[in-house]
Amino acid sequence: MNRQEFQSLCNAIGDEVERLLPEVLLIPEELKIANGNCVLCAMNAAGDTVVRMYGGSDPARQRQVAQVATKKALQVWRTGYATGAYEKLVYNGDLNADDFGIPHPEFIGWLGGLEAKTTNGERLILAFSGVRGEEDQGILRRAAEKLKTFSIVE
Repeated sequence: MNRQEFQSLCNAIGDEVERLLPEVLLIPEELKIANGNCVLCAMNAAGDTVVRMYGGSDPARQRQVAQVATKKALQVWRTGYATGAYEKLVYNGDLNADDFGIPHPEFIGWLGGLEAKTTNGERLILAFSGVRGEEDQGILRRAAEKLKTFSIVE
C-alpha cells in the first residue's frame, strides 16, 4: 500500500470513528475520561502515521490524550502485540522486554492499541484514546466490522 492508499484508509477509519463516537460519549463514564477529547492514531509497518483528534474543547487535555494514543500505537508498532496483552506476556515471562527495546517504565499498559491487517494482508497499527480502555478497543473493533477494509489481529 502506498502512502496515498494508506492516507485514504486512515481517512475512512477516522470518519467511521467520528460517526461512532457520539454514541459512545453519551455514556457518562466514557465522557468523563477526557471530557470528549479523543484521538485516533494509525500507523503502517513503515512508520507512516496519521493522527486525528476529536472533540477539541480543551487543547491541553487534547494534547495529553494524543500523547497516550501515540504511545499506544508506537508500542504496538514495535512489539506486534495489543497494549495490555504485551505487558501481560512480559510479566508472565513469555516475552523478554529487552528484545523490543521498551523498558518497563515505558509500558503503556492501557488497552486501546491494536494490531490489525488490511484486506491485502498489510500491517496496520491502530490506537484510540479518550474513553475507557475497553471502549478504546471497542470503537476500533466496530469500525473494522463496519468498513471491512481491515481486521483486528486477535
